[in-house]
Amino acid sequence: MNTPAFVRKSIINKILVITVSGAVVVSILAFGIFYFIFASEGTYHFLESILNYAKTHPLTFAVFLGFLTFQASLIPIVMTYFLLKKEIIDPLNSIADRMEKISMGEIDEEIPVEREDEIGHLQESFERMRMSLKVIIEKLESDQL
Repeated sequence: MNTPAFVRKSIINKILVITVSGAVVVSILAFGIFYFIFASEGTYHFLESILNYAKTHPLTFAVFLGFLTFQASLIPIVMTYFLLKKEIIDPLNSIADRMEKISMGEIDEEIPVEREDEIGHLQESFERMRMSLKVIIEKLESDQL
């Protein structure tokens, strides 16, 4: 899939897109549910019984509505969580693991740069640092011989 440039260039744009997508999914589901409710014959009796229940049991009804709202908000929350894990946490852990290897003296393995966003810039910076360290170490080793 070809991702638009404004999404590839910034992690926050990815978060925005996935959150808005989740909100759109919730809105479409709500539309379908409400259409189904209002399109049926017994809708007005159903709504009247809901309003009567809300009048007689306001706390219970408020808790029920809060629960429904929470359930609806879970879709974009879960989508955002997986996006953050895939797009931020996993790449940062990979960079941290690579930096740990470099700190132990393993400087020959290249750090791949596969992204154009902030994580990609971080990868580029670490790769330049790795290359500089490698040149400095090679220079020191050749001077000592």
